[in-house]
Order: sequence, then C-alpha cells, then structure tokens
Amino acid sequence: MDDGAIQLVDLKKRFGAQEVLRGVNLEIPRGKITVVIGRSGTGKSVLLKILMGLLRPDSGNILLGGQDMTKLGDSALLKMRNRFGMVFQNAALFDSMTIYENIAFPLREHERLKEKELKARVDAALASVGLLEHGHKDPHQLSGGMRKRAAVARALVRKPEFLLYDEPTTGLDPIMTAHVDELIRGTQDSTPGLTSLVISHDMQATLHIADKIAMLFEGQVIFEGTPDDVRTTDNPVVRQFVEGRLEGPIKV
Repeated sequence: MDDGAIQLVDLKKRFGAQEVLRGVNLEIPRGKITVVIGRSGTGKSVLLKILMGLLRPDSGNILLGGQDMTKLGDSALLKMRNRFGMVFQNAALFDSMTIYENIAFPLREHERLKEKELKARVDAALASVGLLEHGHKDPHQLSGGMRKRAAVARALVRKPEFLLYDEPTTGLDPIMTAHVDELIRGTQDSTPGLTSLVISHDMQATLHIADKIAMLFEGQVIFEGTPDDVRTTDNPVVRQFVEGRLEGPIKV
C-alpha cells in the first residue's frame, strides 16, 4: 500500500438488524480526489463517520500510514482524527460567530497559539478560498457558495492531511454546483499533499472533480476506476446509476 494512503479492509457496520456496511474494501490514494458514489441510504455517510472516528466499525480494518485506526484507544484515535478535516453537507457554521471566528474556532479549541499567529492562520485560510475581505461578516450575510467556501477554510485551517466532504453539492442549483466543484478541485490542486474523499450522488459533479471513483452498492464497493472507466464500463449497476434509469439491478 502507498504510504499515506488509506486502506479499508472488509469494513462492516450494522445498526440493530440493519447491516449497512457488508465488507467494504477500498484504497484511497494519497494526493488525489476519491469520490464515493451511491444511492442515498447506502452507507456513504456512515463510512465517512467511521473514517473520522465518530463511529467504530463492528469489524474490519482502516490502515493509515502503517497504523490500524480500528485498534487505537480513544486518546490515540483523537490524535489521529486531527489529521482529518471535514466539510459538512450544509456548511454547519455557527450563526452566533463571524466567519473569522468560525474559522478560528478549531484553532482555539485544539492549538495554543498567540493571537498574532492565530490571525495569520485564519487570514491565510480565508485568502485561500477568496474570503479574506468577508471575515467580519456573519454567516447569514453570505451567499450559499460563500458559506461553502467558509466551511472549506475552516476545515483547512489546521492544515489536515485528509479532507472529507459530505454531499457537498446536495440541494444546490447547477451554477452553485459548478462553483463548489471548482472549489473542491481548486483546493486540491493548490494544497500540496492533500488527500480528499468526497461522498456524493451527483454524477456530473463527480465526473468533473474525481481522480478516482468508487461505487457503494448494498454495503460493498462494487466498482473502482477513473472517470473514463465510469463512462465506458458495462457494469449494469454503475450504468443504471450514471444514466439515471429506473430499469436495472438497482430497485427503487
């Protein structure tokens, strides 16, 4: 395995009688954007929460840099979690804070910085997403796209190795979707060493931003490949999902 990549090995998770992940095997390559696609309710967000250490798998392994995250105690897992940044589906900014304070929040919580150094880090994060002049504003004063950018800045401010996006284009119009796509791709290309994982069911966005695509179906990864592989595959599940057809192995 490439050192720095994340490898999921036979990952399983159930909630009561519902088996959500049924043996997920997937390698997330270093320095690339991997997009996991699949219908709503197929376990994509559960997979993300397990990677963030917010949920424990029932069995299986998550290998990262020679360590198995599933074997770590709570304190070691918390330290490992600091290597990850998370961009939530609806930005999840604190309404009671300015954009600047939203981005400063994780630094104040987890790092002991002098105010001058903290400001430099926050300003750099704001500048990286084109919001340096908007830090004094409240979230409600920004457009939806600007709030998404602020969420990315907050995720980047602690300089994570891995950036996770949960359904970043859900509920957005086509123009705003294109804006977020460019933000994700631009963030990846301008951040040396960053590894990104995007959870999505938006095929147009996926084909635009992904280096690698994996499809989750019935609790397992049934396909891995490049955007060109997705366009040309004869896998009936992938074809039905990509083309949005009612007829096929995916039942409504």
